[in-house]
Amino acid sequence: MTASRAIVAALTLLVASGGAVFPAAGVAVTESNSSSNTAIPADGPDYGVNETRFPLLWSEDLDQQNRSSDEFEDTIPSELEFSARLAGSTDVPFEKPIEDVERWNSGDIQDFDPGGEKTSVHPEGAHLEDGLYIRDAHASIAAVQPSTVLHSGNTSTRYITPDGEVLTIADYRVRVPDDDTSGSVRHHWSIAESAIDSVILQTESWVLDADRGHRSTLEYRGLSGAQNLTVEATITARLRHETRTCTDYNSTIGSCEGSWETEVDYPTEQVTATDSRHAVVTQINDRGGKRVTFENETTHTGAVIHPGTRWSAIDVGSDARLRGNWWFYSAGVDGWQTMVSRTDTETTRTNSSVRPAQLHAIPTQKRPDMPSKATEDAEPPLVIEEAWGSEHAGPSLPGEIAIPTVGNYTNATSIAVRSETLPAATFDEVTVHGIVRGQSETISITDNGTVRDTTLELTVLETNSSGTLVQATVTETTTGDPVTTGQVEIDSQSAALNASGMAVFELEKRPSSLITGQYVPADWWHADQLYSAAEDRTTVPPNYPEFQKLVQLFLVTLLWFLPAALAVYGFDYLTGGAVLGLRDY
Repeated sequence: MTASRAIVAALTLLVASGGAVFPAAGVAVTESNSSSNTAIPADGPDYGVNETRFPLLWSEDLDQQNRSSDEFEDTIPSELEFSARLAGSTDVPFEKPIEDVERWNSGDIQDFDPGGEKTSVHPEGAHLEDGLYIRDAHASIAAVQPSTVLHSGNTSTRYITPDGEVLTIADYRVRVPDDDTSGSVRHHWSIAESAIDSVILQTESWVLDADRGHRSTLEYRGLSGAQNLTVEATITARLRHETRTCTDYNSTIGSCEGSWETEVDYPTEQVTATDSRHAVVTQINDRGGKRVTFENETTHTGAVIHPGTRWSAIDVGSDARLRGNWWFYSAGVDGWQTMVSRTDTETTRTNSSVRPAQLHAIPTQKRPDMPSKATEDAEPPLVIEEAWGSEHAGPSLPGEIAIPTVGNYTNATSIAVRSETLPAATFDEVTVHGIVRGQSETISITDNGTVRDTTLELTVLETNSSGTLVQATVTETTTGDPVTTGQVEIDSQSAALNASGMAVFELEKRPSSLITGQYVPADWWHADQLYSAAEDRTTVPPNYPEFQKLVQLFLVTLLWFLPAALAVYGFDYLTGGAVLGLRDY
């Protein structure tokens, strides 16, 4: 199987799974690397994640260099194996935010196995808190979901929906002081009880949810704006401290010759461990749009759509979808590949049993587009006239992410589209999909009227040796009313229309007698008064002299040449025609 056939097979597989391949130099077909790679968890697929999708969730894996195309032969035993080999060759982005990341995280967090009272188990990247007795305490956020980390320029921003959940693990260990079993006063220590009393999710303003224990799924509702989501775990330990005091102790022989008096106290300690994620709540605000029809093209419809958010797609009816700048990839969260177990005496590291994934968004094209299945006989259902918004620099991704991005892109906050096939009623409502999974909203499009047909008439007012004076008149074709907006262009000149719908041009002398003009209206997606373009041609009439001037020329010529003619004839007469020969002898 050739490398190109392998890519075709990959694309066929990924159409079914919602992904796409972006081959990159030295990445799309790669060579085996013998180093150990733990980027892909060994316990997947699971928790409802499709077996062909699972290997694609770990874009930070080590892509193998120059993998042979033989490994993509048709004899691959399963789609899972094919997907695993593909994921090991390149990174695969998705057209839309996928739910598989959340399914995996929600299931995988249940695999966390805390270490007991004397062992703290934590991800390698955890922030640890120590007290006198409570040690290596942590609360670690595994995931905020649904969420998307958007990369633009040098910044990365986590976007969330107003409603969601925070997945958290927490653990600790209790350090028990050493017993003292010699002397007249002896101490014995043990753990009376310990627990994670509470795990609280809060913002800077209020508490959102609470739980207790080592694994927590904390929910939030109705958030807006920028938020610091903080998880706070409160851990309490109560120790039993027994003190035995000898009333008559013989230090020479190291023996109590009296009685032992026993006192018991219960030292208690409380430690708080926290972890935070900054997030921006993405909402569909200031959305809307306007629809127009065209007087001279009754089957055409145009619409201006204001999505009101960063968007991944816009559905127009059931057959047309606009695609935004953004593509999505999934990768494991930093600091979770290794799980650390700590006791008083040792620290061990193993492959982590909890491997959360995070969805990311990157701009892979400069502006939105319309994925087309058009053929020679069928036009695409939508054509993008213009998309506008703020300009941004593209991001630089970590070296292990093999997905190309653009250098600059337009974050389109408005988009104008036109269709020759979709009925006007199709544009009554459109559905906007945001960059965070589950963020979709149907918005209404209002009727903004009809783009009226226009007529341009060019009239030559005057022409002379220095040039030509031309008047342009633009009217509405149906009513004849003057058009007072837009401008007319002739050659390299342009002029705005006056209140009578006219503009006058002084054209320099030209080799051709043909004059062509165009009426250029304001784009219908920006204009208040809607007009279509128009064109007209006229010719410069020949510059013949007037009749009076011709008579004057004749008389002047006659007066100039008549005396000379009479003189010549008189001379010929006097000489009898001997010299000039004008008359016979």
